[in-house]
Amino acid sequence: GSLLASPQGSVPRSFACMKRSRGADTSMSDDSLVLVTADNKSGFKNVTYDLQSRRYELRVQVGGKRKHLGAFKTAREAAVVYARTAEGKADAAAQLRPTGADAAAHAVRAAEREGLLLIPADRKDSTTGYKNVTHNVEQSGVRKYKLQMQKKGKRLSCGLFGTAEEAALAYARTPEGRADAERLRRPAPVPRTAAAIEAVQQAEREGLTLVLSANATGYKNVTVDQRKSKCQLQVRAAGRQQTIGLFDSPEEAALAYARTPQGRADAEQQQRRSAATSQPSSRPPSLPASLP
Repeated sequence: GSLLASPQGSVPRSFACMKRSRGADTSMSDDSLVLVTADNKSGFKNVTYDLQSRRYELRVQVGGKRKHLGAFKTAREAAVVYARTAEGKADAAAQLRPTGADAAAHAVRAAEREGLLLIPADRKDSTTGYKNVTHNVEQSGVRKYKLQMQKKGKRLSCGLFGTAEEAALAYARTPEGRADAERLRRPAPVPRTAAAIEAVQQAEREGLTLVLSANATGYKNVTVDQRKSKCQLQVRAAGRQQTIGLFDSPEEAALAYARTPQGRADAEQQQRRSAATSQPSSRPPSLPASLP
């Protein structure tokens, strides 16, 4: 519990003792103690100079009321007392938290340490470069990057952050972020038939990219029609799922999709994600030395 939270809003006993004893221990014996600074005349948060007593007063907000917690000869002594409270320690942690470019670099290093992948944006109009992260310039304060996720058909806000990388790290830690990372890291499927190999080669000749997916076929919008033993290409158009055709292999269906405007746009997004994550997922799948 907080040292500043006491029954009936009274001043905690520890602080009452400090008020009564001018000789309270305010030394910096604890190496982990961090004084909380502020842009005021004393230089420390919650510390002000009283002209009448000629001492530095320590006052904090408790339960909506301003509480007097002691008077000290120096501002530093008052700051030491505040630094030892739970609130002071929380403020110190916030004070030490990296900001700006340092915070962004810290988030990237944290992702590397945890084996996580910061998921690149899958939209062309993204201003942050990361999936589900938006930049709100009108947001008050320093946390202007918002993380939003789709859950149960609703767009939910999952927090505000000081940098896009911090928001991206928060997403990378979620099950959804881990699933996205697994999809990005998954290698392209290897074609198994002569027709599949020809489709891959034809895509290379036309300068097209087969759009990958984490589904059973390995390609976006391509599924297996078990009844017809064919691969089916379906795309969403005008709010409806439409079947484009049936093919003998996933690669042939993927080639057909790569030739569409929607397929070309998805290929560009895939290439951007691949470049951002240094993954070879946008490259054509490796061809087998010989057919089985």
